[in-house]
Amino acid sequence: MGCAVTIHDRIGHERLTSAAEPLSADAILSLLEAAIAETSHQALGSRDVEVELTLHGDAEMERLNFDHMGERGPTDVLSFPLHEWSLDGDRPHLADDDGFGPPGVLLLGDVVIDVDQAERQAAEGGWSAAEEMVLLAVHGTLHLVGHDHAELDGEAAMRDAEHDVLRALHRKHREVDWQPGSLFDRAGHAVTSGT
Repeated sequence: MGCAVTIHDRIGHERLTSAAEPLSADAILSLLEAAIAETSHQALGSRDVEVELTLHGDAEMERLNFDHMGERGPTDVLSFPLHEWSLDGDRPHLADDDGFGPPGVLLLGDVVIDVDQAERQAAEGGWSAAEEMVLLAVHGTLHLVGHDHAELDGEAAMRDAEHDVLRALHRKHREVDWQPGSLFDRAGHAVTSGT
């Protein structure tokens, strides 16, 4: 099975198509699913996992950001992990794992992306909104498996993990005009976790 991704499109097919041009809405949804699957595979290997991805606009993201982070205004991505993780080097494992994980598929949590904010950030940087949304999906999924960037060493590990996933996506999805870099490479770029 690998990684199952459930996508909740709260902005609508037409709006998503507009944001993802020249990709279609179906193509960007497939690419987002691939980004989450690649991230979980690189972090957790072949473990069967599930991730929920929701695409919102500014209004709902502002509400979520205030309700969960206490901050006003929209943010680009929020992550809501369902488990506590610890990192052994760059490899995450469940914090209370005694060598026996829970049976069946492991639900990692929710990633929420603000498509409006992704479009603005892409325009400011000179890359596509599709690429920005993929990067936000990768970043949000890394938060689901215990990565954090509050400390410099955690930021470096998360940056390396982002680069590894992006390299794999670049090789597999040549239809996207990829720009190099991670969220950490982009000046003034703030990201948050809902934990």
